[in-house]
Amino acid sequence: MQDEDRRTALGVLLTMGVAATATAAASGAAAAKPAGRSDMAKQVDMLVSRVQIEEVLLAYARANDRVDADLLHSCFWPESTHKHGRFDGKSADFIGFALKILGTVKYTAHHISNVSIQIDGDRAFSECYYFAHHRRPIKDGTGEEEDAFFEGRYLDDFERRDGMWKIIRRRGLSDYGPPAIPAATAYADWPAGQHSLRYPDDDYYAMKAKFLGRR
Repeated sequence: MQDEDRRTALGVLLTMGVAATATAAASGAAAAKPAGRSDMAKQVDMLVSRVQIEEVLLAYARANDRVDADLLHSCFWPESTHKHGRFDGKSADFIGFALKILGTVKYTAHHISNVSIQIDGDRAFSECYYFAHHRRPIKDGTGEEEDAFFEGRYLDDFERRDGMWKIIRRRGLSDYGPPAIPAATAYADWPAGQHSLRYPDDDYYAMKAKFLGRR
C-alpha cells in the first residue's frame, strides 16, 4: 500500500471511530434520566443533615471545654446510651460522670476531625476522631500541674425527630494516651483575659447573644 493510500485508510478509520463514539455518547445521554425534583430535594436534605450532624459533634466538644451541662445534654436524646472506657449506660449518666472529671481540671481542649457521615432517611451513622488536652493537678499532693493528652474516635448513631438530629447511641474508643507531661507554669499564671474560660464567663456566650440580638 502506498503512503497516500495508508493516510486515506487511517483517516477513514479515525472518522469512523469518532462517529461511533459520538453515537454512543448520544445514545447514553438519551437513556440517562434527568434528576427529578424529588432526587434533588433528597440530595439537599442529605447535605443539610450532614451540616447539622457535624454541628452536634462540634457542640459536644464545645460543651466539654466550656463545662456547659445544658449544651452537653442537648446533643443526646433522653434515652441515648453511651459506652466509653469503663462506662456503659445512659448518656445522661455519662454526662454527670464527665462533668465530675471536668470540674477537677483547669483547662480542656477537645478537637474533632475526620468526620464521616452516612444518612438513611431519619437515621444516620457517623465516625469522627477526637484529640483532647487536659491541664490537671498532679495526684501527688504537691499542687503541681500536668498536661495530659488523649486521642480516639466516636462512633455515633443519630436520629432525627421533628427536624432535629441528636445522638441516640455513642461508642467512644480511647486509642492513645501517652504519659502526662509536668507543666512548666501553673494555669493561674496564664495571662488573664487572653485565654478561654468556662460557661457562662467565656466570650463565646456574650458574643453569640449579641449576634443573635441583632437579627
